[in-house]
Amino acid sequence: MSKKKSKTRASGTAPRPSVKPPSRMPAAALAVLGVFIVIAAVWIWKSNQGGAVGSAAAASPSAPAASGASAKPGAPFTGRFYPSQGHAHLDPSAPDDFVYNSNPPTSGPHREIFSDQFVNPTPLPAYVQVHLLEHGNVLLQYSCTCPDIVSALSSIAYGYDKSLIAPNELQPTTEEVQAGEEAGKAVIVAPYPAMKEKVALTAWTRVGYLTSVDKAKIDSFVSSYLNNAANSSL
Repeated sequence: MSKKKSKTRASGTAPRPSVKPPSRMPAAALAVLGVFIVIAAVWIWKSNQGGAVGSAAAASPSAPAASGASAKPGAPFTGRFYPSQGHAHLDPSAPDDFVYNSNPPTSGPHREIFSDQFVNPTPLPAYVQVHLLEHGNVLLQYSCTCPDIVSALSSIAYGYDKSLIAPNELQPTTEEVQAGEEAGKAVIVAPYPAMKEKVALTAWTRVGYLTSVDKAKIDSFVSSYLNNAANSSL
């Protein structure tokens, strides 16, 4: 008997402890937890976005601190204003020693002489420049030995002067040039070595300096002052 009982106990399966099934979280608690997780995620996302935007604004050259002093793109190029020194006409015997308040000159005593070319190979005397400006013309002058700049300025001037030339002519006559200058409709090119700037645009009481040919700025200047009776009467 004792052997059978021992065998039965050795080969039998030990009783397993009872395990309670895990309790389920109430639906209401799950909903609250879900809302909390969503709110936390949104808050973290907004914090990251705010930091990124702030960093980009600080680094961007278009931020107000960086661009506050810069000129607005597309603003008219009108050069610098010099107070008028009058419209006095010099007698032929009077000396040419008047000190103009700008270089090149933009107003003051002058002789009633026009040029005979729209593109001049030699410098125009100051008293001729002032006379041309008094009529409302615009001068494009350069101080360098620079064929590329001369060519570019001449091309821009021709865009305005071609309306003053007969359609069947390759070169304007002296009469056509001076008629255009008399009417204040000419854009005139000439060297002017007596200035430190490379390119100067002049109108009556106005000078605009450039370091190279900028067609957009030249067109803006010419459009502002060419044949401008109000400006040339100052």
